[in-house]
Amino acid sequence: MPLILSLIFGIGGFVFIKLLYKKADTLNISEYGHFEKRELLLFLTLILIVDIVAIAWNYPASMEPDAMSQYRQALKNKYTDWHPLFHTLIFFKLPTAIWQDYTSCAIFQCGFIALVLLYFCFFCRKYFLSKKLTTILLLFILANPIYLKMATKPLKDIPFSYCMMLATIFLIEIYITNGTWLKQKRNKILFGLVCFGIVFFRHNGIANFLLMIAALIIFYKDNQKFIIWFSTIFLVVRFIITVPVYNILDIGKNGGVSEMLGVPLNQISYIYNNGGIVFQDELAIMNRISNLENWKKFYRKNNFNNIKFKKGTPNNYDKEYVKQNYKEILKIWIHMAYRNPILACKSYFYVISPIWGISKRINFTESKHNKIEYCGPQWVRTTMDNYVLILEKTHLKHFLLDIGEGLMLILLSLSLTIRRMRLDYKALIPYILVLSNIVIIMCLITGSEKRFVYSSILCAYPLILYALCNKITRTASNSEAPLSA
Repeated sequence: MPLILSLIFGIGGFVFIKLLYKKADTLNISEYGHFEKRELLLFLTLILIVDIVAIAWNYPASMEPDAMSQYRQALKNKYTDWHPLFHTLIFFKLPTAIWQDYTSCAIFQCGFIALVLLYFCFFCRKYFLSKKLTTILLLFILANPIYLKMATKPLKDIPFSYCMMLATIFLIEIYITNGTWLKQKRNKILFGLVCFGIVFFRHNGIANFLLMIAALIIFYKDNQKFIIWFSTIFLVVRFIITVPVYNILDIGKNGGVSEMLGVPLNQISYIYNNGGIVFQDELAIMNRISNLENWKKFYRKNNFNNIKFKKGTPNNYDKEYVKQNYKEILKIWIHMAYRNPILACKSYFYVISPIWGISKRINFTESKHNKIEYCGPQWVRTTMDNYVLILEKTHLKHFLLDIGEGLMLILLSLSLTIRRMRLDYKALIPYILVLSNIVIIMCLITGSEKRFVYSSILCAYPLILYALCNKITRTASNSEAPLSA
């Protein structure tokens, strides 16, 4: 049922945007390519106003356990790469060096997001929309309660997702200009910075980066030399930083393979707790991973993290054992799934349901994960809670994108692009980052937290505009060439 609803709302949203775009075209108001500097002030003002509301709604910040850990690292100058080091340095150490308070981290992240959204507005005006439609689209993005909550959560997934959005925009521009966008020095710097964010703000971002680079090398022969040199130097520098430099500075290591077995371990847990066939030797291995009592007591059908990170329990999750014996763990997972295929499939769909489902939306009025008490004006919280309640209880909720709706719009825009571009494989490259990220999440870690795939919403906006163009004009000589609607 949730999948059917996701599909219905996804198609409905797609049709709505398409009709809006067609109507705008008939009214002759979708004039693009004439971006004025004063428009920048308008867009920036709207973003700042909404960010102030978001900070007041969540004051001092939405500090979940991961964020609290990074905040303490920044204060003590004792770092680990369990949460990406460079994300800690940039989004925690830098703002707290100026103002030692949780709010400084939230404000800094809001500033970063504002820059990305301003570039998105510039992108819309340059290629697609009039000033009026760009303003409407920006308000549509800012009015989403998910945006208001995510903006003040200083978690690695948030800037990573905005880097994914920005990189998707760059890939669209590369296609529009037939690769000449990437020949400008300024754009090369921007491309390098966004690649840094994708690779260093989340560990699995390296896979997204490699897929994108491979696609660019294959399909953009005029840019091959730059892309090959850039990616080679980038990967060498990354290796030097993450291996010898981290060792010299005594930077704690990340979870590695023990953090990549979320889906298999969750399926093992589901099979064990739902009457599946489990042999004694498999139970012995499970007991080494964590006490069998914990597998029962802290079981959640869609999340293994409750067992993994529960404090004060006997034989808590032994990540070192998992690292050393991951092959054996994968072997028993395969055997258990083979004997219990229905339970294994049920478990998998429970784990990934937040990626495509829209039946259960985020509970905005309270957060059990927030580790600090709200200190903002009560009237702001009451007003915003009522705003969310109105959206949730009326059909207005369908005008705001949830994770599942974002994914459906991406898939629909992909199908439209395939139909229009036919055998022009270059036209599909802008989809590579967001789709590869979803696949990686579905394969490696549990999708129980929507922040893992927040990029589904953000990348949907530029990709929908890209797919709705009736005619794509590309040129090798003019990097300013727009897409004609």
